[in-house]
Amino acid sequence: MRLSVLFLFVGGIFPNFQVDKTESTISYVGNHPFHEWQGISSQIEIETDCHAKRDDCNATITVPLISFISGNDNRDSNMLFYVDGFSFPVVKISFSHVNISNLLSIEESTYIAGEIDFHGYKIIQEIPLFIASDKNTISIRSNFSIQLNSFDIKRPSLLMIPIKNEIKINVNISGRFIQ
Repeated sequence: MRLSVLFLFVGGIFPNFQVDKTESTISYVGNHPFHEWQGISSQIEIETDCHAKRDDCNATITVPLISFISGNDNRDSNMLFYVDGFSFPVVKISFSHVNISNLLSIEESTYIAGEIDFHGYKIIQEIPLFIASDKNTISIRSNFSIQLNSFDIKRPSLLMIPIKNEIKINVNISGRFIQ
C-alpha cells in the first residue's frame, strides 16, 4: 500500500538533485465498496550513480512505510500490520541502465522498468513517467497501480468484504539541481 514511495526514484536519476519535501508527495489510494482512502508521504531517500549527461546509470529510491499518513491513526496502524511494516519497514524501487539524456529529451510519459521491493517480494513493473524541467528545477509525475496479491499481501476486510486488490500510486515530485 505504501508502495507509492517507489516512484521517488526519479529524483535519484539526477546528480546533485534535491527533492523539495515541502512540495513533493507520493501517495497511495485504496478502495473498499464503502469508502476510499489515501496515504501520503514526502519522506524520500535516493541513492544513485547518475548525472544528467550519463547514458547508463542506476538509481534506488527508498521510502519508510511508517511515513505514509492517511489522517486516521487506526488505518495507518492497520496498513503497517497487513504489509508487515515492522519486518519490511521500507519500500524500494530500483532502476538499472537508465538513459538520463534520453529521458530529458522526451516530451511525453515514457515507461521505465523498475524493480519494486515490497513486503519481501521483488517485482519488475513498467512505470510511466513524465518529466519536465527548466534550467534549475524539475518536476516528475506518474500514476500507476500495483496489485496487492503480487506481493502476497492479505487484504484487510471491513464487514467481511476485503479491500480491492488494486492500489493506485500517485507521484508528484518537485526539486532542484544543487550547484
